[in-house]
Parts: sequence; structure tokens; C-alpha cells
Amino acid sequence: MFKLRIIACLILLGVLMNAQEGLRPMLGNPNLIYPNLNFSGTKKQGQQMAKTTGTLSLPFFEDFYYACNSSYPSQSLWTDSLLYINTGMARAPLSLGVATFDGLNKKGFPYKPNQVYTSSGSDWADTLTSQPINLYTSGSQTLQVSDSVALIFYYQQTGNGDSPEAQDSLMVDFYHVDSSRWVNKIWALKGNANPAGADTVFKRAFIWIDTAIYFRNGFRFRFRNKAQANGNFDNWHIDHVLLDKGRSKLADTAWNDLTIAYVPSSLLKNYSSMPWYQYNANPSKEMGISYSNFIRYNGTSTVNTTYERRIFDAANTQLDLASYGASNLPPFKSGGWQHNVVHCKPSISYTFAAMTDSTDFTIKHYMQSLGGDISVGNDTVYQYQRFRNYYAYDDGTCETGYYVSGTGGKLALKYDLNVADTLRGLRIYFDPVGSINTYTNNSIGGLYKFKVNVYTDAAGSPGTKIFTSDSIYPFYHQVGHNVFVDYKFATPFLLSPGIWYIGIQQYAASGITIGFDRNYDSHTKLFYDSGSGWNQSGYYGSLMFHPIVGQYIAPPVGLKENESRKISSYKIYPNPSDEFCRVFSCCNIQSHITYSIYSIEGKLVRSGDLNDALDQLMTKDLTNGIYILELKGQDNSVARERLIIQH
Repeated sequence: MFKLRIIACLILLGVLMNAQEGLRPMLGNPNLIYPNLNFSGTKKQGQQMAKTTGTLSLPFFEDFYYACNSSYPSQSLWTDSLLYINTGMARAPLSLGVATFDGLNKKGFPYKPNQVYTSSGSDWADTLTSQPINLYTSGSQTLQVSDSVALIFYYQQTGNGDSPEAQDSLMVDFYHVDSSRWVNKIWALKGNANPAGADTVFKRAFIWIDTAIYFRNGFRFRFRNKAQANGNFDNWHIDHVLLDKGRSKLADTAWNDLTIAYVPSSLLKNYSSMPWYQYNANPSKEMGISYSNFIRYNGTSTVNTTYERRIFDAANTQLDLASYGASNLPPFKSGGWQHNVVHCKPSISYTFAAMTDSTDFTIKHYMQSLGGDISVGNDTVYQYQRFRNYYAYDDGTCETGYYVSGTGGKLALKYDLNVADTLRGLRIYFDPVGSINTYTNNSIGGLYKFKVNVYTDAAGSPGTKIFTSDSIYPFYHQVGHNVFVDYKFATPFLLSPGIWYIGIQQYAASGITIGFDRNYDSHTKLFYDSGSGWNQSGYYGSLMFHPIVGQYIAPPVGLKENESRKISSYKIYPNPSDEFCRVFSCCNIQSHITYSIYSIEGKLVRSGDLNDALDQLMTKDLTNGIYILELKGQDNSVARERLIIQH
């Protein structure tokens, strides 16, 4: 898996894209709606940093380096928290972390959820306001116009998101302390006249503070945007915001800043996250040989840098330290990303030890410049390696949405199991707000049915369908909730070792939008069928689609299961069981049934009465494992069934 960073590759992939699949903005931001759902990539805590006290002094500098740990602006610098702070929405950012403007509020829901999609609509959306700043004095100096005070920042339209149209805009306002009012549009820029135009570079904005009325204690500035306010539309990204004296419009064109601009790719070869026991079965197959770093220097001359990577367990105990030594790094403007493989594609000599349960690891990547650095905060990147009960290709955050067009359209992803397992359900990043009707000028609302399908492998693409579920529905939030919903099957489906394709089949011709990560790439594992057969996806990225599995448990030695089933008059459903199971009388109607549950060692765990032919046994208090359920009818008939408990 590699990051989406090379522009030539993007252009080529754009030409190859098939109209039967597509990308479109999400109507909500799951990363904010579900702040703790991140499964594999960066850690989004959804909390703000401590507020400041009093006014700030010059220089004011912000580069959003904390994006690995918070989705909101630092309250030590900003008074509001409407923007989305992230590591993936921009392309080739100056440093790790940007602030993204869109049409969503701080909770990830649209400002105007009932607004109909139009190509000309634009409303006020996000605001980012600085804390009060002392522009009256700087140390013992009284500031004035001649002190060359300026606000500098870098901005990008679109990036990995949606392109602002001509009616959309980004602007800067200044606060007039004496009159307690905002002076609007000190600086403003409209979106692209061509809405399909993608912006892949960051441009500099330089604003002189050349009016004496602003040189007061309590000065503030703010960014605002106009956008289509019913979804994640019309994206602008800002980075490296500096307010300081002694600036020069000609000289201030570069920063002496070293950074890892993206979260590096996973240390695993095939997935960003996978079940711990599947990893245990074949670590050499699953560990990567190397991983991808995207390191840049924003200065004007070559600097010497060092790089190291540390791995910590859940108790914050260091498990591994890999030092990759020093290397020269040219300026990004002339040399691009670091090309020295020692740093840009470090080898992996570490193997995660065998695990006994779900486990998370923290991976710390650290750079150091031997030639000075304007911001040391963005020299460190934190990454989180998950071993849970699901498979994932994505980095844990989505930048856009993926869909397949056509009634009955299908998609499926490829998975390679090392040991037998049970497919228990799916965890999917469906668009959390509204429905696809919004894109066709219909009212928001409506749910779209889908089925889950499992296919065999047919020479590298989905083959025979061997499992299909009952129809279920995407879970769309219309109001704020903070719980992510899994789609669990009533009866888990047994998967033998080997390659399987797991996916969904829709009913809506316009397709169902699923979150799409544009930073980790697994498009060779994603297939779609709009009615003319299976095709490999042409979009670089990863679908946010996580099969939930449970470790396969073999039948107990000595249990004559087939013989027991021949004489049994009862069926148990679901089995494996989680919170409860039901007992069905298959042949003779029994008005009174007694039951006993035995451990596999023969110890009685529980007994009681079932008063109807169809009754419920609560199993949520039983530990995972295999039990024998003995059933006795009023005619003294006895049946024994294997009961598997999987929570």
C-alpha cells in the first residue's frame, strides 16, 4: 500500500476511470460524527486543546501539527472549533496537518441539511477565528505600520476533496478593536471557474497590516468560506499561518521547516489492520518489507536530516527502535519529496510478536534537521497499528465517497485468510447523512437496501457467489449520534483458509456512497460490477469497508455431532450465539422442555425450563467456547446439541 502522492499517476488514473464507478463528496464527515471509530490510521480524539488566557504575543504561528491527535483547532490559538483538522484532505501539504473548510459543522453534519444540491448555491459555512493578539506592543517596542507586520498563510483548493466553484470563496477578515466590529474581506479568493479543476499545490497569501487602526491590544483575524452547505463540498485547506513583524513580501517565500507530511503507510504488507490471530498464523506473510514515508523540506538549501522509528505497546513500553541514520534533503520546490530510500522507503526489520488478544501499537516516526527548523512539532508523526477483529485497507479516515452505479450494482474486496474463520458482519463507512437523493435534486432522506455477498476466487477476481444475506439497510444519521453501528449477521458464515471476496449488492440505481480513503491504496483489491461483469477499480485509494470476523472454533473431540443431530428433535438458532439463542421444536410439539448446559469438560453450567416449543435462552453471560446443550421433552426424549458461544 502506498500513499496517493504522485500527480502523474493521478492524471493517468483519471483517464482510466470507468463511468460505472465514481467518487463524490460525502454529505457528512464520519471522522467527526464518530470521533473514536478510527480503526487503523491516525488517532482522532475529537477533543480540543486547552484554551489560552489573556492575549497572545507576536509571533503567531500555526501549522496544525497536532492533526494526528485532534480533529479540532487548538484552543490556545483559536476561539472556535468549526474546522476539520486532518492529515489526509490536502495534497502535498507543507507539513503534517491542515485545516479544511467545507459545508459541515463541528459535528460533521451539514449546516443546511435540507438544502437541495445545485451547481450555483453557496452559503456561509466555516469560520476560524484567532484568539486576541497584542498588536500594540511587542516586548518593549510599540508597534506601528513601519514595523512591517503581515499575515502570511498557505492555501489550496480541492486537494483530495471537492473543488470550490466560482460562486464559492475563501476570505480573511480583521477585527477593529476600537469599534468592536469586523472589517470583512480584507483578502478574498473565488473558487475555480472550472469545477472539475483540481488544485495540487499550496499558494502563498501575504497580507500587509498597513492601517494604524489595527495596531491595538486585542486584534483578531478570521478565515471564512462560502460553500454549498449541505455536505462536504467546496474544500479549501490552509497551512502555516504566521502573523509577525519584520516581514518581507519578497523574502518570505520559503520556510526552514522539515516535516513528514503524511502518516506513513502501514508496517503490514497487505492490510492497515487485520485480526491478531490471522496475523499470528503467518507473520512472515503479513509483515511488510518496507513502508512509505513522504518527507519534505520547505527551505531554500539542502539540509542534513536524521530519521528514526519507535514502536510502543498499549502500556507505552518501547518494543523496538530503528534508527535510519542521516541523509541530505534538498528543498521541496526543486527536489520534491525525499528520494533517498533509507528515509523515504525504510526497511522493516521488526516482527510483531504472537498476540493472545486484540492489541494496539503506537508507532512514532521522528525527523530532526541539523540546520534549524521553524516548527519541531510537525517533525513527529504518530501512527496506530491495530490488530482487532476485522480487516481494513484504509487509514481510518475518508476524504471522499465511492459508489457503483446501476440497479443491482455490486462491489467486492479481496481478502486472504491464513486460517479458517467466521464472517460475523461488516463495519462500513456509509455516508452518515441523508441519501443519494440529494445528488438528484430530490429531498434528503430514504434508505437504500443492500445485501452482503461472498464469492470464491476466479483467477484474481470474484467468482462463484456462495453466500448472500437477507436485505439490510445502510444506517444514515439524521441527528447527532456518537455510536458506530456494525452490521452483524444472525448466523456467522464459515470461511476456509484462502482467498475470498466480500462485498455488497445494492438496489438503488444511483448507488450507495461509502467512505473512500485517498491516501492508502488498495484499488487492485476492489472490484465492481454494474451489470456487465466484474472490473477492477480504477480509483487510487481504499474503500472503508471492514469485514468483522471471529476466530473459528473446531468441534470438540469425541462429540458425535452427526449422530446427535440424527436423533435430535430440536434446532438451535443462532448458533454460534452471542446474547441469546432460540430452541425450535422441529418434529414433535412439546409443551414443556427442560434444558441443561454443560461445559466441554462435562461440568453443569446451567439448567432450567423452556415453557414453549419456541423459547429463548440467554447466553450473554457465558464465556466464549463450546458447550453441550441437553434438551429433554415431556415424553422423556433426550437430544444433545453443540452450542458455540462467540461474543
